Amino acid sequence: MKMIKSYKFTKDFDFKEVTQNAIKTFRAKATKDAIIIEKESKYAFVFKYGIAVFWDFSDEEFLLKKISGSSFSSKNCEEFNFELSQAQKIKIETDTVYLDSLNELTMLSVSFAIAQSIKLGEFEDAMLETLQQTEHIPQELARSGRVLLSRKEIARQRGRLFLAKSNIYLHFELLDTPEFFWEYPELEIYYQTARKYLELQPRIEILHRKLSVLQEILTILADEQNHKHSSQLEWIIIILIAFEIIIFIFNDLLKT
Repeated sequence: MKMIKSYKFTKDFDFKEVTQNAIKTFRAKATKDAIIIEKESKYAFVFKYGIAVFWDFSDEEFLLKKISGSSFSSKNCEEFNFELSQAQKIKIETDTVYLDSLNELTMLSVSFAIAQSIKLGEFEDAMLETLQQTEHIPQELARSGRVLLSRKEIARQRGRLFLAKSNIYLHFELLDTPEFFWEYPELEIYYQTARKYLELQPRIEILHRKLSVLQEILTILADEQNHKHSSQLEWIIIILIAFEIIIFIFNDLLKT
């Protein structure tokens, strides 16, 4: 049975460089969001956000090394079987994709959903790690009524959380329906069927809820930081007033 395999580049991915190398080395062409590579009637699709999807390739790693100096991994990536079937345009069950046509555009349409699922998986992993690192904050608040961190550590935590949140929000448009389907609306059924099978929309909604939790933690930290700052100012004022009273008393004693 033929297989769909996917990989993700792990760092230093340069889509422009990859496009140039692919066109120079293989039979390839570029679209707005992906590169289509054909080799012996077999197809590979490399997406601008660092995901590659291969349909019935036997030397995927060789191709990836040829087009990019970035490292890559198949860890936590999607893998399917696929077959030609005339029963309906597309059907996916038990990790097997049945297509009525195995041309480059139908395969690209399904690959868009696969690539988005992998990218969403990266966001999910990053969010899980971030929430695990900060789960002690609401626990401390529930136990002691305050966050047991210094102002400097609170600032650091806020910075980490904001970076995690902004990194997801800045790339969230990658999970929208690709512009490719504005030009080829008749192919969107392939994409939407794969998207539904991969449960992209429920996963996106869960990610949104986790982002809301993250925002609440950021708000807690901001309030705690402001409270600590206010408390520090209050103590400074109290000390200055006390110092002024001591000086006043001392001067009064000298006069007598």
